[in-house]
Amino acid sequence: DFECGEEVELSFCKNGQWQGAAFHVRRELLQGRALFPHVLLKNCSVEFNFGQRPQPFCPRPPGYSFLQQLPLAQRVRATTGPRCKAECELLMMVGLPAAGKTTWALKHAAANPSKKYNILGTNAIMDKMRVMGLRRQRNYAGRWDVLIQQATQCLNRLIQIAARKRRNYILDQV
Repeated sequence: DFECGEEVELSFCKNGQWQGAAFHVRRELLQGRALFPHVLLKNCSVEFNFGQRPQPFCPRPPGYSFLQQLPLAQRVRATTGPRCKAECELLMMVGLPAAGKTTWALKHAAANPSKKYNILGTNAIMDKMRVMGLRRQRNYAGRWDVLIQQATQCLNRLIQIAARKRRNYILDQV
């Protein structure tokens, strides 16, 4: 709700049931930037209706309008990825361990947000492998070979998937 005062209110309904306000963001923090819907899920599927379907899944709250109903002149386009494989970039890091490859890759990705680089490497995978919020390296004492083997298998699968996608990648691997 951009019209509720000094703050923008983000709230949710699930199957027509009001879930209440989730966040309040001061308008000046947005600096005129648009907000985009985003959902991150694991091991489940979900379907959304932003107005592209003729009938809503459930009753809409009063005053609610679908994103699809917003006039084109008021819509903001997000950055787009490569239109074809020929436009995709693959940067392959070369260097010895601890030479600064990961540091450079992270800085380069941050300096070029429009490229939406995906960093592929066992370090990136292990960083996301957490148990109770702790990195797995700390929980795998004495079993480093098992951890690196799992991360390498994940990386190999991600490289197979990446070959079919139109995205920009940085391969950060020794």
